[in-house]
Amino acid sequence: MKKKSKIAIAFTAVVVILASVAAIIWFSMPSEQRNMITFMMVHGESYDNYQEYQVIERNDKALAPTSFIPSVVDTILSNNDSYIVAITEMVKNEKSKMLKKGMVQTLDVADDTGWQVLADEGAAEGEYPFGPSPLSYYTAGLASNLHTQIVKAANGKGVALDNITVEVSNTFRWNKMSSIKGAGFLDVSTANINIDSDIEEETIQTIIEVALNTWTAGNALRNKTVIEPHLIINGNNFDTYKASPGTSNSEISLDGDFLLTSVTHIPTKPKYLELKAPKNEGIFNMLSTMDNLEFEIFAISESVDNNERPYLNKVTISTPSGETWEIYADEFINENDKTLAPTSLEYFTLGTALCLTSQTTLVSAMMNLDFTDYRVENQIDFRQEAIDSTEMVRYIDTVHSYILIQSDESQERLERFYNQSLSLCFAGEGLKSVTEMKIHYYLNGKQIQ
Repeated sequence: MKKKSKIAIAFTAVVVILASVAAIIWFSMPSEQRNMITFMMVHGESYDNYQEYQVIERNDKALAPTSFIPSVVDTILSNNDSYIVAITEMVKNEKSKMLKKGMVQTLDVADDTGWQVLADEGAAEGEYPFGPSPLSYYTAGLASNLHTQIVKAANGKGVALDNITVEVSNTFRWNKMSSIKGAGFLDVSTANINIDSDIEEETIQTIIEVALNTWTAGNALRNKTVIEPHLIINGNNFDTYKASPGTSNSEISLDGDFLLTSVTHIPTKPKYLELKAPKNEGIFNMLSTMDNLEFEIFAISESVDNNERPYLNKVTISTPSGETWEIYADEFINENDKTLAPTSLEYFTLGTALCLTSQTTLVSAMMNLDFTDYRVENQIDFRQEAIDSTEMVRYIDTVHSYILIQSDESQERLERFYNQSLSLCFAGEGLKSVTEMKIHYYLNGKQIQ
């Protein structure tokens, strides 16, 4: 009995020591890190009823932002400009606190109500998330937009290319994420273009040069883009758009018979991109390095060769959780057209708004902010200059960004929430700053200068 008693006492002592050490470590952490760990470990609230969504589906009706009135510039030269509105809101689900949906619409297209997508970064280990991540959509938009411009440039030259593949990789990084001065960055964007064709190399280089000049999303990254942010506190902004319980039962999305989304059986790897080996670390190990987390997202845009939809591309995208998704991107052919899938710039716009929404989620958790609801509403003005000339160029003119929150917190706390969310947004900082671009070209698998 005495021996068992000594063992019990020793065991209790070890437990007390371990608990004391854990408590010391816990309370030595900044409150923001403790709040983040708690946020990640605790499941969300469960609900009796959930709205069922597809990963990608059409909007039921046109979007009506509550913080601004969507507008377009009506001039003779604006026919090739594009104005895209995005609205994001959180989706309540106990399996993921990062589940959200984004709604997007290109303005001034007859009878078009745009698209809705699910985005998620909160999947448990070994499970598929409810949808690709915001930065997966963002990168998909980049790759597909360049792909489309190559096709258009080739058409302008009167030549048909046998096959086009565009691979884009974005390297994202946080710097002191939980600090009040934390920031997110898009360090470098790499694009590899492969064209299969028997056309002479000089013509291919000319086509690529024209495509790069009109690569709207790429030009937005390589140059400083004007961002006009706004904070909207309280008001009657949450009657139409608000966080509500929702789920998706499959990674398969269908629009009629057209397959919009699926997860590949085996993760797809790019052929020409050199990617860093991902670190095999679970969520608990990741917390220690999360403040300065660095990761890559890639997208591969491939030709579908649909004669009726010449700009329809299949885009394979990676996610932070490891799997790869296949989605599709399409483009308007005329003002009365109906696309089979979101456009490349709609994906890019969605990725930007959804990324900011992710940061508002994380910052509100770090600050232990008391709020009822929040969302993001954006409009991005895509412009074109020197139309029908060799100097033609496309770019983003302005990003109008609105963060809306319903909260009784102090103005000072809400201003911090707002500014820190903007600063941590990788996608927004990629637009705001000049991003390093690395671009390589291949003709029939052989690199050209």
